[in-house]
Amino acid sequence: MPKNLANLSTSAFSVRIAVTAIVITFLAAWAVLRAGTDSATQPAPSTVTQSRASIAANPALTASPSAPPQRGIEERLPPRARQSVDAWRQFVSAKFAGDHSCAECHEAEYAAHQRSGHSRTLTLMHQSPLADKLAEQGSYQDSRRDQTFQFKTTPNHSSNVSPKQASDQPSEAFLVSEAAHAAGVVVPVTWLLGSGIHAQTPIAVDEITQSGVELRWSAFAGQEDIGITPDHERFDDFQAGTIECFGRPLDASDIRACLGCHSTLAAPPSLPIMQSLVIENVGCERCHGPRKDHVTLAKQGLAEQAKPLLKYETAEAYMDACATCHRDESSVQADATPSELARFQPYGIKRSRCYLETPGNLTCSTCHDPHDTVSHDRSRSIAQCKQCHGGTEDGPSTKHVGPIPIDSQTVCPDQPSGDCIECHMPAVSWTAGISFHDHWIRVQ
Repeated sequence: MPKNLANLSTSAFSVRIAVTAIVITFLAAWAVLRAGTDSATQPAPSTVTQSRASIAANPALTASPSAPPQRGIEERLPPRARQSVDAWRQFVSAKFAGDHSCAECHEAEYAAHQRSGHSRTLTLMHQSPLADKLAEQGSYQDSRRDQTFQFKTTPNHSSNVSPKQASDQPSEAFLVSEAAHAAGVVVPVTWLLGSGIHAQTPIAVDEITQSGVELRWSAFAGQEDIGITPDHERFDDFQAGTIECFGRPLDASDIRACLGCHSTLAAPPSLPIMQSLVIENVGCERCHGPRKDHVTLAKQGLAEQAKPLLKYETAEAYMDACATCHRDESSVQADATPSELARFQPYGIKRSRCYLETPGNLTCSTCHDPHDTVSHDRSRSIAQCKQCHGGTEDGPSTKHVGPIPIDSQTVCPDQPSGDCIECHMPAVSWTAGISFHDHWIRVQ
């Protein structure tokens, strides 16, 4: 996520994430998790975040593709820190059931979720179709820099499969290099962020230094070729021999912000950033809280005894949950442009008279099924507007907000046969052919 657009401050992000059942549930175990973690979460001197420093000194980035893997962060942790990691894993195993566990009783909701972008917000890069496509393509010429990036996947070397079987399995790593300005450097790309409905952006995370890089290129829906990652135009100038050659440097807080919104669960700040501690994608338990107790009791016919830990009893509570990642006034820049603000739906809704003058009646789920993909059926969207703004056979709607009454024969006095969305929630162009409907519902 581009830094100036995300602008999700560490404090705001921490407050948002804290208000979840996850935090509530493991408060009792927090002392255990914190024990010995200070040394675990202090990153080593980083050639990644120190973008003007040479990256040649970073073994995680300069390793040969054929060399044996470097010893990971977990093997380097002091004993007490490792105990904290183990305690976290035990907590997650004891409390989180996984999306598949919900399917048996909630088949329709599970099927809807699988159609939604939330079900594929975070993918290991080497397991993605994009990795295979780029490896076959071989290279990419940056359209704004004098750079050519080389792509390569390494084969799966598992001792449990034959060479033929290995060729049919996902690759072991996806590697990027750029010989002209970063000779000898190979960057293993860790994650692919985004559902692909609009775009997907890769990031590389170096667990040893607790730092990384948002890659210079992204994949965009409807476009055959990759292109410049949004907002990376401001990084056209770079210094050879630094991580800037590959994109925007990320520090630990940047990485946690990315993973925090694209995953069901990532490790708390007291633990190091580790791939193995991430539950990929925005799954059922991201919004409903850890539900393993519920699943266990459900199999005994006692599901109601495990009450939901996250309750959305008011429109404001619902909106706040969505705004954790989709943004509201607490997490956008004051000087953001209209095209930037249109990306942040809760920000717009909270400024709409529909929300301000009908407290408790309007929230995200008023128009969107929270489990399913976004509907593009315009007639359905207009029908949602008419629930409050249309009349009935008994006369004008009593729910209407605003000075202009709407009778039972008319949707809008200006455009009787018009399109509510086109006038009051128009699509706003952002970048690379991507547009978002402005959720600040008003006369444009």
